[in-house]
Amino acid sequence: MKRDIYALFTTIVLILAIAFSAFLIISDNAIPFTTQATVKTSAIEVVPEVQGYISDIMVTEGQTVTLGTPLLRIDPTDYKIAQKKAQASVMQAESQWQQTQSHLSRVKSLYQSKSVSKESLDEAEAADQSAKAALLSAQSDAETAQRNLDHTLIVAKQSGVVTNLAYRVGMRISTSSPVLHLIDEDNLWLDADFTEKGLPALRENKAVNVVFDAQPNEVYSGHIFAIDSAILSGVADSSQLAQVTDESRWIRAQQKARVRIQLDEAPEHIIAGSRASVMMDDEGHVSDIWMTILSWMRYLY
Repeated sequence: MKRDIYALFTTIVLILAIAFSAFLIISDNAIPFTTQATVKTSAIEVVPEVQGYISDIMVTEGQTVTLGTPLLRIDPTDYKIAQKKAQASVMQAESQWQQTQSHLSRVKSLYQSKSVSKESLDEAEAADQSAKAALLSAQSDAETAQRNLDHTLIVAKQSGVVTNLAYRVGMRISTSSPVLHLIDEDNLWLDADFTEKGLPALRENKAVNVVFDAQPNEVYSGHIFAIDSAILSGVADSSQLAQVTDESRWIRAQQKARVRIQLDEAPEHIIAGSRASVMMDDEGHVSDIWMTILSWMRYLY
């Protein structure tokens, strides 16, 4: 009796081992599967265009904002002073140009009556051109001063969620460092790394099943949006010598290829950086069954 139980148990273990081995072969070649998938999203750095001390912060970490929403303000005092000085310079340059124009008009009249020399006319014209150039320069400076003043109010350049807001009122910011990031939660995708054996089966627009580590008992659908045509180790750099990989193992690790997955419906409470497993949807039920089992297993690990 014990011998029969042992034989039955051994048979079951062998059958399971053979079935799992067959599954691994199939998942590597015919129905590619990977646990190496990461949620990605687009983000922009909010970098100030002028420097100074923060006088007001209008948003909080995690707040959703829309295009044009005020984010924070830089103390505008110095920029207001610069703008007023620039405007005063414009007025002075305009007055100076008007004077040179009047002088040029008089000299032209005198020249026509042959009361002054050609040299005097040339000098008046040169003075007029110089005054006009000074006015244009002053106007340009005034525009720059006004633009700098406007840039003391930092606004959102796209809709998104505020993150990485580490600054406080009174801190100094510069034009070389971002003050926060805006995350686009409406534009989520998956970067999945499949073994290269499965590349022949992977095609754009092919349906896939997705299980997120953070969403047990849920299987989501998606499709292949793009397949990268190269990885870093496969791109030749003409400026460097060849780098030879010294691999001493008899069975080496398989190379991976990056595949971008577009979700048909993004799950709630998923953040950029979340991990997931992806399997290509086959015409049968292998993918559906395995991914359902995997979604249950996510309760445990």
